[in-house]
Amino acid sequence: MTHPMITERLAEAVAHWTEGRHGEAQEALANIARTGTPSLMYGVATELGVMAKAALAKVRGLDGETSSWIILTSNGSRPEDIVPTPHIFAARFITAFANGDSATTLALYGAAFTAPDPELLPACMEMLLAATGEAVRAATPGANR
Repeated sequence: MTHPMITERLAEAVAHWTEGRHGEAQEALANIARTGTPSLMYGVATELGVMAKAALAKVRGLDGETSSWIILTSNGSRPEDIVPTPHIFAARFITAFANGDSATTLALYGAAFTAPDPELLPACMEMLLAATGEAVRAATPGANR
């Protein structure tokens, strides 16, 4: 697949998610993953980061060049203590991407890719898709919220 084809399929996957068609979104991502190399899938993760950052900046009324994004919990605990691994992966990946921290995005992806559990990377990528889809939905005027 060419880069434009992957970008188009990924945009379709996010659109499916925002429309509540989660199974179709996950299948679209799985189709990309079946034919994708590890480096291609890192590119998919960063493209999701681009979409999530733009949506979150829109939701928060920011210019997209905000100097620093952080993760906070409602009770002040460490996110790792209360959030499942795929969820924290998505939150940390999007935050690192929004902060322009490619070393952290690469480290997060590498850790999920090399984890002993072969299901961790697909779960993390699905959660990244879900988080991006939810951010896009929140940024879309008139979306069913």
